Amino acid sequence: MDVKEQLMHEKAVLLSQIADSAQRGASQEILVAGEKLSRIESLIERYDKLLRDVSDLGSGNGLTEPSRGSSRAAKLMNHAHVSSGRGIGRSIRMDFLKKVANEGIHLEHIRSSIYRTQSGRKIGIAVATERKPDRWFLGLPIESFEHAVLLCKAENQDTIEICLPKRFFEEYGSKMSQSGGQMKFNIVRRGTGYSILVPGTDGVNISKFIGDYDQLN
Repeated sequence: MDVKEQLMHEKAVLLSQIADSAQRGASQEILVAGEKLSRIESLIERYDKLLRDVSDLGSGNGLTEPSRGSSRAAKLMNHAHVSSGRGIGRSIRMDFLKKVANEGIHLEHIRSSIYRTQSGRKIGIAVATERKPDRWFLGLPIESFEHAVLLCKAENQDTIEICLPKRFFEEYGSKMSQSGGQMKFNIVRRGTGYSILVPGTDGVNISKFIGDYDQLN
């Protein structure tokens, strides 16, 4: 989900909230949601204007190369998109850590996406949003973890928590795709189940690992 899609999603949520509040006659809720909606619409307008400015600078002006202004605007847009994506990923991961902490499971942060359990095992926690329908793409540093938690954020705002144990990697780790020093996870939803597309297989069903916190102790 890119920046514009996120803003449009927030706008749709607020419009739904306003409609619900109107039915209940909750005027204060309508005012609060209306103020938020105004800010969202302003951000959408600013985003669209930035896109138009970049387009105008990069084409139809007789320049053979993008101007410095166009390049800088594009870099700023990309930085905003990356920062937004990182912020969402950080939020999803923190929500998960708080959730398991309430279950009495405390994970110590070592570095980047790697954590340590109270028993000393290393856990890699990767996060992805649903950029394609029913598909998630994640990665973790190779040979830096024994178990993995794949947090797949769906469009409906639910997060699928896939907790892969060491035995999964003992069986399939050598077959997994690797790139840029990372092990790649290609998750697909098939009906009500979930699979990892492991090269050389038709997909490994991992539904039984969803919400399985045993390896985190």
